[in-house]
Amino acid sequence: MNQPSAKNSGGADQFALIATANPTDRTAGLVEPQPPVLTNTSLPVEPASGREFFTPLSARDTPEAVRADLEALKKTFAPFMQRLAPALPMKRAAMPLDSFSWRIGTDADRADFSSALTGDGAWETVTIPHYGEPLGRAVTYYRREFELPTDFAAPGAVFLCFKGVDYIAHVFVNGNYHGSHEGFFAPFEFEITKSLRSGINTLVVKVENDAVQLGNTSWTDTSEQGDKIYAATGPGYDDPAVGWHHCPPGMGIYQAVRIEARAPQHFHDLFIRPRREDGLLDLTFEVWNCTRGNEPVDISFSIFGRNFEATVCMDQKLKAINPAGSGVNFYRVTVKAEGLRDWEPDAPWLYELHAVLLDAEGKLLDAASRHFGMRSFRIDEESTPKGRLYLNGREIRLRGANTMGHEQQCVMRGDFDQLVEDLLLAKVCNMNFLRLTQRPVQSEIYEYADMLGLMLQTDLPLFGVVRRNLVCELVRQAREMERLVRNSPANIMVTYINEPFPNARKKPERHLQRPEMEAFFECADRVIHLENPDRVIKHVDGDYDPPCASLPDNHCYNIWYNGHGLDLGKLHKGYWLKVKPDWMYACGEFGAEGLEDESLMRKFYPREWLPWTPEAEKAWSPTSIVRAQSGKFHYLWFEAGKSVGEWIATSQAHQAWGVRLMTEAFRRDNRNNSFAVHLFIDAFPSGWMKTIMDCERRPKLAFYAYRDACAPLMISLRSDRDRFFAGEAMPIELWLCNDTHNVPEGVRLAWRIRQGERILEGGSATAGIVPMEAAFQGVASFHAPQETGAVVVEVALIDRDGRTIQSAQQTFQVYPQVPAVPPLETVVIGQPSGKAERLVKALSLRVSKIDQLAKAQLILIDDLALYAAHEVDITAAVRRGARCVFLSVQEGVHRIVGEEIEFFRCTSNPVHFVSRDTDHPLVEGLEANSVKFWFDEDLGYVSPFLHTTFKSESWEPVYFSGSGGMATSWGPVHAVALKQDGKGCWIICQLDLHNRIKTNPVAARAAERLIAATF
Repeated sequence: MNQPSAKNSGGADQFALIATANPTDRTAGLVEPQPPVLTNTSLPVEPASGREFFTPLSARDTPEAVRADLEALKKTFAPFMQRLAPALPMKRAAMPLDSFSWRIGTDADRADFSSALTGDGAWETVTIPHYGEPLGRAVTYYRREFELPTDFAAPGAVFLCFKGVDYIAHVFVNGNYHGSHEGFFAPFEFEITKSLRSGINTLVVKVENDAVQLGNTSWTDTSEQGDKIYAATGPGYDDPAVGWHHCPPGMGIYQAVRIEARAPQHFHDLFIRPRREDGLLDLTFEVWNCTRGNEPVDISFSIFGRNFEATVCMDQKLKAINPAGSGVNFYRVTVKAEGLRDWEPDAPWLYELHAVLLDAEGKLLDAASRHFGMRSFRIDEESTPKGRLYLNGREIRLRGANTMGHEQQCVMRGDFDQLVEDLLLAKVCNMNFLRLTQRPVQSEIYEYADMLGLMLQTDLPLFGVVRRNLVCELVRQAREMERLVRNSPANIMVTYINEPFPNARKKPERHLQRPEMEAFFECADRVIHLENPDRVIKHVDGDYDPPCASLPDNHCYNIWYNGHGLDLGKLHKGYWLKVKPDWMYACGEFGAEGLEDESLMRKFYPREWLPWTPEAEKAWSPTSIVRAQSGKFHYLWFEAGKSVGEWIATSQAHQAWGVRLMTEAFRRDNRNNSFAVHLFIDAFPSGWMKTIMDCERRPKLAFYAYRDACAPLMISLRSDRDRFFAGEAMPIELWLCNDTHNVPEGVRLAWRIRQGERILEGGSATAGIVPMEAAFQGVASFHAPQETGAVVVEVALIDRDGRTIQSAQQTFQVYPQVPAVPPLETVVIGQPSGKAERLVKALSLRVSKIDQLAKAQLILIDDLALYAAHEVDITAAVRRGARCVFLSVQEGVHRIVGEEIEFFRCTSNPVHFVSRDTDHPLVEGLEANSVKFWFDEDLGYVSPFLHTTFKSESWEPVYFSGSGGMATSWGPVHAVALKQDGKGCWIICQLDLHNRIKTNPVAARAAERLIAATF
């Protein structure tokens, strides 16, 4: 696009800052959902003795398999994309305006606006749709000349129609001002009949942009906050520095423009309200009258099948309607509609309303059509728990993804084949809805979703805050949003704001406080329900300041912004964030970054983002990619790569691991009835790499993980451990998660464990499938083999004919037993039952009294005051050859081994991972990324094991974490470090080992090496 190119990469990572901000304090009355209480059900496990138990389904984790599934769905839904309704009796004359001259406004224009009207200045030709910079407070002009065909205006009225302009449009025809419109998503039009002249006419559109309410900090170097009603998503534009990333708030005429001739009395809109349970349709015919008088009109209508042949009614006439006054008039009628086909996701049958407008003499004035689906969608606020969702009278659970521009770019390019594929790819991934994240989109997207049976949620474009002066404008735009989507059967829900901040973000002079925001919600509810009484509304998506009056929704990025919302170990166990009691709940966003395929990087990225020599590749980090987060946040989750390919592989592996873990946790939670991964398909090569599919529609590993975890009938294996000691029991919870109302008869659940191709053990039992619920089946306690390495637990559903209808698997690692620590003379410098004493017991060490320091081989310290009291003797013991280990030093500045060392809390909450990639002898033999997600023997579930870290040039790193600011660079910090002293050494170990080593083989090996290994 011919747009001014970005001169910088924008400001701070505002979205990371938001995700790590302090949560609300309005928690009175909220309760933390607890893990389910499980029955004591042991599933039988017996030696295989040559049996295979079942045949798992073949994995389909390849792009080719995804493409094959997509092609099959295209054939399935092709009939639903037909238009079989008869043609309308007339078509309005229309002239598209698909190119303009364009330029950015200047100071001279502000001094003399006529210069823009007359075409002064340097203009360039642009094609509509046109979208991009400048960002923030700016003005651009679009100008073109046009000549109408002879008799074009013969019907009597000419309208200039815009499908969408971002953000404020002021329209001039032949120098005459015709009106303004604020808001980027809604269509608008002006009658221009009296301004037209024969021959050449001139159209000028002045478009204004502004900074968004939250501020443009994420995209520009300015902290300016403005009045633009825009959140943080949109179509983006083709500029790698700014335009690709998280949808900068650009501007432009980004949807079609046309001139249209109509009769002075014509249809303004049609609305069909299906009352499915009553067998009725409420029809509203909006008629516009351009004259000042009262004009007699007649309306007749017909209803046909749209994607199948049917005639519901023909030439029905409204009776005794009043004349049409000036402006808009609303004529309503209710008709019987019994026996109509339901609109369903798997069978999206559509109907089409045809309306005909006649004058008093029976002359045809206008005709219009609108498709609709016979469906109902409601939220039950009377049941316990409240908030159950019902489609066509049957409970439904929403499993989907957030979107961020890919589908909008399809429409802007006119690539509707790609749009069809994108919507069907969601179905390939077992999604049943998309969240049109933080903005209404082009009408074509709703139309295609209607045909393809994909449900949608549309958001009013608000993020974080609401400016006080914009409340009335927001209510107006809420009405426009509903009018845009109300006829779409696919659009089942709307929301108002994404992630509202507590305390008005400490700017009460600018922003609404939460009680005031709730009042705005009530006003918007009433306006929307005037336009569509049946609309389901979820006030907030991602509530950082709960509660609200509607379905609770929390965003949870604990697999990326560590600890965000709820610690990952607690989520995996079955907990959830505090919510209103006796309510269902939703998670509107969760996810992690996964870097793009290397071929895509090499194809599209600016050269300076990538290494081009082997030497440069070794030192390369994703921080070279503008706005990529893996260069920072990998410290929290995985080890740095040694090449571009390694970085991609490890980041995608972590993304897939986290997405599977979270999604299956949601599926096992019967109160979670809506979740959406963030994000689905990227619009640009590095737009927002939390997508699970890149802009070339190449699946990342997380795509397959999410597809499998969203299967309508899904097998879930849950364990707090992924590593076991040879010979020990391997208890694995088995669950059946059913999002359907179907329970297949005669189905067995079977399980087995194999090592390589050798089946070790297995068993089976009758499957306990429950409609619309996750059902715990029991615990299968396998025996870890003596031979170490990977083992795979596989589970399958077997029908009465012995065929596998569903299967799942998970890989576990079996480790050898850790050698016993030698009987070292050990002295504990610590509190009773402290970490040092507990570690001694866990390792079965022999303990000497503190007065035996002279003979000590190992000194364990968890009390720095006691250390200071005995420092001279401890130092002497170390120099004679003892090893002294400080355990989990608390936050603060402490004097240790003669050095003032500052210990500080982990940057992003206590963490589940440290890197062993130091080449230190004490980590020899430990696998990459194995110091991760350890079971906590005290709590009974996984918990973080690193709370504080430190920096010191004089200490040699053994394990490390990372530290930095959300808007600044990151670097390594010590998690475990060592210092030689004489014949002995000092070790500072910030890892919690005392409550990990019995059940975590890597923790046991790490402890044994720290305590006893020679180096």
